[in-house]
Amino acid sequence: MAQAQATMDHKDTVNADKAGLPAIGRAANESKVVNIPVERAEPAPAPLPPAVVAQAAAAPTEAPNRSRRKAKLFGMGLLVTLGAVVAWYPLADHYAPFASGASITAEVTQVAPRVAGPVKHVLISDNAEVKAGQPLFEIDDTTFLMDVAQARGQLDQAMNNVTSGVAAVPAAKAKLAQTEVALTIAQQELERATQLHDKGLLSQAKFNTADANARTALLNVEAAKADLERIKASASTADASNPNVRAAQAALDKAEFALRNTTVLAPADGYVSNLSLAEGQFVAAGTPALTFINPKTQMVIADLRENQLVNVQPGDKAVVMFEAAPGKQFEATVDSIAWGINSGRTTTNGLAQSSNDTRWFPPARKIPVRVSIDDMSALPANVRLGSEASVLIVPEDGVVPAIARGLMGFSGLLSGLN
Repeated sequence: MAQAQATMDHKDTVNADKAGLPAIGRAANESKVVNIPVERAEPAPAPLPPAVVAQAAAAPTEAPNRSRRKAKLFGMGLLVTLGAVVAWYPLADHYAPFASGASITAEVTQVAPRVAGPVKHVLISDNAEVKAGQPLFEIDDTTFLMDVAQARGQLDQAMNNVTSGVAAVPAAKAKLAQTEVALTIAQQELERATQLHDKGLLSQAKFNTADANARTALLNVEAAKADLERIKASASTADASNPNVRAAQAALDKAEFALRNTTVLAPADGYVSNLSLAEGQFVAAGTPALTFINPKTQMVIADLRENQLVNVQPGDKAVVMFEAAPGKQFEATVDSIAWGINSGRTTTNGLAQSSNDTRWFPPARKIPVRVSIDDMSALPANVRLGSEASVLIVPEDGVVPAIARGLMGFSGLLSGLN
């Protein structure tokens, strides 16, 4: 403040000198000076270039416009994405039906022995790979060997009976001839007795005796003929045409068949599972002892909604992916579509029971579809029975199936990370 006052006094003195005023006047003027406090002003900033000034003026206007354009583009992109998603579902269901949660199945055989007995040897281990005709386990064959020996003895006895029957044919013929001679003699005696009885020269008693002898001789002839026919029938041949020999041979074949079945064999090339056998364990005929899986019959079963099957027919191409082989796609073919499923309708007291479902959108019913892999040898070893799979059916080529294949491959890669 003092510096500002001194500056102003100095300026007034200089101005008075320039104007030629007397010193007294200057003194009077100086005595009349009023000291007014003045704040020190900062120096004005240097002026900015015109381009910078124009840019600064335009910046507040361009920033809101750019933000609006970004928001508009984002909104349009979101709408396009939602529209594509909404349109994709019906297109995919019609041109590229997809089903997750499918599983691989195969023919499973419960292997059971045909004969009963204690297990003598277990020749394989659980989850082993076996070949067709390979022995799996053996049953103690002691009693079966005895049955075979007994059946052979019965066959030999039948053969001996046939042989002795053949030898008895001449004796039966001789006996028949003997009875025929006795019949001739009895008939001649009856004729003489009849003549004498008619003349009154023979008593009634002797006539009755002669008649009885003739009747007896006739009966003896008939009996001898029947005996001869019986012997000829039983001793006709000693081969399979003989009924006694056939019966004995059938008994022997049955005993040998049971003996062979004491060793249980693998029905085909495959795998053994759920083996529950131990040596000494008694197994009954027809009781499952292990599970056999035939890998050649492996097939994927997928459940598809009814509206997905509008364009699907047996023989259509398909693509299968397994959780056990992430990212790998296997070519397949639609084998068949199930003709029906259980609707869940029940009956009470012989009458159909109505459904009590009150939901606006009931869950869609799914139909099983069997899909066969074109090259079963391409499946990795870790794909087992019951492995989870995804199935994409391609009724015809096009853009939608191509996109569906790509999405399926991408999802398969992601599934390998879980």
